[in-house]
Amino acid sequence: MRLTRQEIGLGERSYNVVVASDFRGLGAELRGVQEGDRCVVVSNPTVGALYGAVVRRELEAEGWKVEELEIPDGEAHKNLQTWGRLVEALVNLGVDRTTPVLALGGGVTGDIVGFAAATVMRGIPFVQVPTTLLAMVDASVGGKTGVNTEAGKNLVGSFYQPVLVWAALKSLESLAEVDLRSGLGEVVKHALIEGEVALADCERMAPALLQRDPEGLAKVIEASIRTKARLVEADEREAGPRAVLNLGHTLGHAIETVGGYGRLGHGEAVGLGILAVARFGWGRGWLTERELPQRIHGLLGRMGLPQKLPFEADAGALARAIGFDKKRARGMLKIVVPQAPGEVVLRKLTMEEVPALVDALKRLG
Repeated sequence: MRLTRQEIGLGERSYNVVVASDFRGLGAELRGVQEGDRCVVVSNPTVGALYGAVVRRELEAEGWKVEELEIPDGEAHKNLQTWGRLVEALVNLGVDRTTPVLALGGGVTGDIVGFAAATVMRGIPFVQVPTTLLAMVDASVGGKTGVNTEAGKNLVGSFYQPVLVWAALKSLESLAEVDLRSGLGEVVKHALIEGEVALADCERMAPALLQRDPEGLAKVIEASIRTKARLVEADEREAGPRAVLNLGHTLGHAIETVGGYGRLGHGEAVGLGILAVARFGWGRGWLTERELPQRIHGLLGRMGLPQKLPFEADAGALARAIGFDKKRARGMLKIVVPQAPGEVVLRKLTMEEVPALVDALKRLG
């Protein structure tokens, strides 16, 4: 059975990210980091039907009394209403500060459950059990939790670290193609941040990843976790170097907001955001590897990701969505620019420069 551990070193808030073949050992791992005798598993209808029973058995085998709750799936339900109903349900179950709540599902489930765990009784233990590639490589690690509003993505939330992350590769077998591709968008992001070797690995492995090669997927998952761990440990609350993890997200979030949550997968939108900002940076003379936009364009294609917006989007609406971005301060927008593999930096734009950034997105093709 494959089992690797990567520690996220944050002092008292440190925790392990376990990449395993399946769910065997989850109950024992939780027993090793959390006291108590009851836990709550929160999932969505699709994932719960596939993996709820086996997760329950693994937990009960280690003496956990398991309660189960269900929330709807999809970005359209990642809102304050779903969060509020979950908070009420957890309170009604009588949870206390020794009751771990497990998020069994993708990034949407993990974000909502994590935010609920952060706020019920001012914080109860939280476990991420990601079942999508996107959640394994990104959303489950680092402690970002929250929900969307009509104005934009993740505008309400908190930094709240889990006590454990358990990524079972078995769950990727049932993953829809669109969700596989969405996860690969974040893999591309991490490879660009890490450097030439990681990016070249992605270029080489792209066909195998699309075919769900187990070893290839395990390799990019573990590599992404190492990259994210390094940055989270250096900057837990995104005051400095961790901000490079937002590569592609300023435009990606705007695409999701304007297009409607769920119209494009998160990683698909992020991939477009990465390509557009690379093209924008090329036009400004910021890139030290001038061929980088072409490499990104080619890699997105090999990963099955879109290389241009698949729908018409109003430029003004995109600019307004960017204006709500959390990375805006004092009339300036901070964007993350890939200048070369491993050379990813923050640049400041005035709000008057945003239309040119939007134009770079709309001109992709």
